[in-house]
Amino acid sequence: MAYFSTADMDVLSGPHVQRAWFVEVHFPSGIRRYHTGMGKKTIGGYVWDGVSDPFGGALVGLSSIEEPAFGSAVAIDVLFSGASKEFLKSIWDDKDDIEGAQCDVYFAVVDAETGNILIDLKKVFDGKLTAPGIVFRGASIRSIGLKIISIFEGINFPTTKSMWSPAGQRERFAGDKGFDFINATVVEEYKA
Repeated sequence: MAYFSTADMDVLSGPHVQRAWFVEVHFPSGIRRYHTGMGKKTIGGYVWDGVSDPFGGALVGLSSIEEPAFGSAVAIDVLFSGASKEFLKSIWDDKDDIEGAQCDVYFAVVDAETGNILIDLKKVFDGKLTAPGIVFRGASIRSIGLKIISIFEGINFPTTKSMWSPAGQRERFAGDKGFDFINATVVEEYKA
């Protein structure tokens, strides 16, 4: 994942520094690359399509990426607000291809005045996409939300302790030893 050198830290503390997020999605139809800004940007040898257009009304927001706590996995919320009807339809038509697609998130630093790349792409998150959800607010406000979930998402679910195990049974019903005998060796003796 991303590691910043002391030279990178000097750049980050400079004036006119702006972060830029880049997302590489592996759809069944091919790899698509997006960034949270406007227009096309060439970085890392690839062309990245901008997904924000304040004049067209489509703005994209990414939530912060947090360090995972023990026993949990992080997720990044992605929100497309003010989406046009055509964009909304394209997301809905492609929802089956979107869900489960590999999605890697990269970070770069850009000079806000010149648009020059100050720090090249650094991978910060390996993940996959969830199915998009569409939210209508009134007649004209539409939002599309999805998550980029960690490849370790299963950590967020309870273990088998909570269901069919002796510990889980005692947690639900104190003193119940009924599950203690599951998979126990039983020997039956018959007296003649």
